[in-house]
Amino acid sequence: MNRFILQTIIFLFVVDCLFGQNPPIAGDPYAARGSTKSPDRKYDWIVREIPTIRYELINVATGEAIATVSSYYPTPNTLNVRYANAAGVYWNSDSTVVALDELNRRRAGYLYFFILREGKADEYRAEQFIAIAKRLDEPRLVVDPGWVSPTTIRVRLVDNSPGNNPRNNFYFIDFSNPNAPRSQATK
Repeated sequence: MNRFILQTIIFLFVVDCLFGQNPPIAGDPYAARGSTKSPDRKYDWIVREIPTIRYELINVATGEAIATVSSYYPTPNTLNVRYANAAGVYWNSDSTVVALDELNRRRAGYLYFFILREGKADEYRAEQFIAIAKRLDEPRLVVDPGWVSPTTIRVRLVDNSPGNNPRNNFYFIDFSNPNAPRSQATK
C-alpha cells in the first residue's frame, strides 16, 4: 500500500512538472524563447537592469522605448536577471501584435500583449481577455504554442485547483479587431 501511494505521488509530481512548466524542462531552461526582433525588424525587446529589471520595446530607428514593463521580480540580482533574459517574445507575422511571456518562476510572471499602431504600443495583460476563476491555486497563462494565424494566438491556462490534478485549458485570442480583441476556449 505504501508503495502505491509513493508511486502515485511521484506520478502526480511528474505530471505537474510536465504540464505546469513554461518553458519545457528539456534543454536550457534559461534560453530566451521566440525572437526579440519583430519580423519587419522595426522593433526589438531588450532587458534593462538599472535601477530595476524591466523589459523595453525599442523602436530600432529612433532607439526610443515605446513600451516598458517591470519584471515580476524587479530586484537586479543575478538570478532575477537570468530569468528576465529568458522571457518569451512572440511576434505575429505582420509585426502588429507581440506577446511578452515572462519565464515561469515559482508559477509567477505575467503574459502581456502589445498592439502596435502608428509607432505606439497599447499594453494588455492576458487576464483582460481570459477570466481566471478565483478558486484556482497559482494560475498561470502562457503562450502555447504561439501564433496559429497572423491574428490569432493560442495560450494555455494551467488550472491547479486545490485537490485536483493540474488541468490545461487552452484559449485562442483573436486580434483581428485590434480595438476589441476577443478570446475563445479551445482544445
